[in-house]
Amino acid sequence: MAEQAPAVADWASLFGDLSRRPPQKAQLDAPVEWRVHDRTHVEFAIDYPLLAESSTHTWEAFFFVPESFRLDPSSYDKKAIYDDLWSYVRYAVPAVPFFQLASREPGSALARAAAAILAADGHADGSHEGAAAMRRLRLFCCLVRASGLAAMREVERGSARDRDEAASFVAACSAVSGSLRALLVETGALGLSDEVRTAARWADEDVSLVLETFCASLGVALGGRSDGLGSLSDVAGELAAFAVAEARHRRDQGLDTVGSADASDQAIEHFEFRRHVLKRFTASVLWLSLEVHQAAAWVVHTLYALAAAVAMAFALAASVGASPSSGFVLRYAVPIVIAYAVKDRMKALLQSVFASFIARNFPDRKWLIRDERGVRVGRVKERAGFVAWKTLPAEVLATRRMTREHTLEEHARPEHVLWHQKTVAVAGVSRGADAVDFSMLTEIFRLNLTRWLSHTDDPNRKIVFADPEDARVYSAKARRVYNINVVYRLRPGDADSPWHRIRVVVSRKGIERIDKIR
Repeated sequence: MAEQAPAVADWASLFGDLSRRPPQKAQLDAPVEWRVHDRTHVEFAIDYPLLAESSTHTWEAFFFVPESFRLDPSSYDKKAIYDDLWSYVRYAVPAVPFFQLASREPGSALARAAAAILAADGHADGSHEGAAAMRRLRLFCCLVRASGLAAMREVERGSARDRDEAASFVAACSAVSGSLRALLVETGALGLSDEVRTAARWADEDVSLVLETFCASLGVALGGRSDGLGSLSDVAGELAAFAVAEARHRRDQGLDTVGSADASDQAIEHFEFRRHVLKRFTASVLWLSLEVHQAAAWVVHTLYALAAAVAMAFALAASVGASPSSGFVLRYAVPIVIAYAVKDRMKALLQSVFASFIARNFPDRKWLIRDERGVRVGRVKERAGFVAWKTLPAEVLATRRMTREHTLEEHARPEHVLWHQKTVAVAGVSRGADAVDFSMLTEIFRLNLTRWLSHTDDPNRKIVFADPEDARVYSAKARRVYNINVVYRLRPGDADSPWHRIRVVVSRKGIERIDKIR
């Protein structure tokens, strides 16, 4: 039976990285982004290109865990590993210049949305045509959010004396919102289903709210940097004016997401709830469902049944050989008891041998990745567990030891090695109408370190030391931190890829920082 992947608990990370610009083709040294999600969670994202032909990508990582964490095969089994390390997969938003989203040229996002809405004319709720129209509208909202955020960040990183980029951003926002509303007015008289009409209204509300947020945030940032410069003050005013215009548009449309200076806590709570609903509705076009299965379940049951059969055959043979014909109970009871005990241990031994065989030759879990329409877009095989130092590849050991000063360090700072491997087979995409929608799958991993840190020491310790210069003794508070080194790589197909290393610095209080070693 399939087990459902964990629900995404914090959608802020999903929307925060929509503006990432992944590479447009597979790379031998594909980048992996590592970040601190919160005090106890490390997060990293991997991109898998969608190509015309099917492709395979293998992720492999070795976590060098200090022995003081007390994590080993006896205390940290596979279930615990997969409970703490999970991932979700979505489509990556295509990289489109922000100003191009206002275009109605053939093949543009708005032109395709218009064609889908026209095709939905006269169709009832639940129709394929209606679903296609809603899909196009939601995708357009995701494009606005991602491309607009990227454009806003470009302006923020620009020169404080250059108003041209900020003014162009305001113009692009106005053009995008104007083009979308013109489309909705043009199609307003069509015989659209209630679902499509509601989706169009929500798309307008979401785009308006997003653009207001971008312009208001950018206006505040530029206003704070103006230092009396008239040009920047002027453009900050233009940004604020656009944000106000968007708020008035939603008010005039009778929509809920309108702020107020004297709003009550309950009103602000409702505002945030509504914004969250719009985010989830529009971003759902990117979501992919994961069907996770135990990969070798049938093999396990077959081999364990074989172990039981072999053990029972031995017990039966021993019992038949100890016939009660002599009439003395002990003469046949003792062999039977011994046979039963040997049978029990034989069964356990064979199960252990078979379990080791399965672990070496079969993945722990298999995944199916499907989009919202049920189309399969990928298959995954996953394995994890502790490995011995002597079995580590030479390149992994060299990468781990690149900062080592002496061989004795491995004895002074002993570590257990936790291995994780995931092979993702991405289905090829057709070159038809849907081909240009998405160019990437993005998998976001999240590692929960709560269990890892439960046996760490107090982060603050008092130490005493003597200063040889002034011949006095001092005391100080010393911070106790631990290093979790991760050696990893992502390789497409059978190609080789270099190994990389990062260091996660943690304390009893949680994650302190992530250092990139190479």
